[in-house]
Amino acid sequence: MTSDPSRTGDTGAMGTTSSPGEPVPPPPWQRTPTRAARRRRDPISKEAIVAAAIRLMDAEGFDALSMRRIAEELGTGAASLYWHVGSKDGLLDLVFDELIGEVSVPDPDPPRWREQVKDLARAQRAGTLRHPYVVRVSIGRIPMGPNALVFSERTLAILRAGGLPPRLAVRASLLLISTVNGFTIDETGVSGTGPDGAAAADAAAAAGGYLAALPRERFPNLVSLAEEFADADRDERFELLIDIFVDGLARLAEAG
Repeated sequence: MTSDPSRTGDTGAMGTTSSPGEPVPPPPWQRTPTRAARRRRDPISKEAIVAAAIRLMDAEGFDALSMRRIAEELGTGAASLYWHVGSKDGLLDLVFDELIGEVSVPDPDPPRWREQVKDLARAQRAGTLRHPYVVRVSIGRIPMGPNALVFSERTLAILRAGGLPPRLAVRASLLLISTVNGFTIDETGVSGTGPDGAAAADAAAAAGGYLAALPRERFPNLVSLAEEFADADRDERFELLIDIFVDGLARLAEAG
């Protein structure tokens, strides 16, 4: 494989030595190990490829992912990756299932089913905030890997234990995912990272200030409620969203 010295983390000519047996240490910003260290690694595996892909996207985002970058990380050739995962799209399927597996779904507890669904939504949101690119990975994919199947089965078990009839339980399980995804898109940005808490608070404060300065005779509600628009508490908004979602499901289940 030819090296590209312009890429951060590629040893390239940096792998030369100042004198025999005296290797030049890598720069402190280098994120990947030296080629000598790579050669000492365990043989390539599907699990190692998936883990490397997640590390790369966690650090640099969705657009950083390429089979060449993963091959460099693992000290192998791209052909080895294709042998294990089939294609980049196949790798993303595996990544998606691995990230779904991070969300633990408890055994059904019928008296607590509402809180269990809310806890599940919170866990999904936390997973997306850890891996902001997961929503983008999910687009156009029907999750059918082993972790996704367990997740769906256990989620349905909680909803059915709460008294939801079959059709409503299935639709609720799908809508729960859509609800969390839709909320977190605003927090993270599908194609990258969204504003951090401080930036979001600044934007909300600016919006509140703008609304407060509008002509009161034309916009009486916006002006009088401007301070509410300045509130950037995402956690509070998310809790309200899932309260509405779960309480609505409970009313539908009770109505038969």
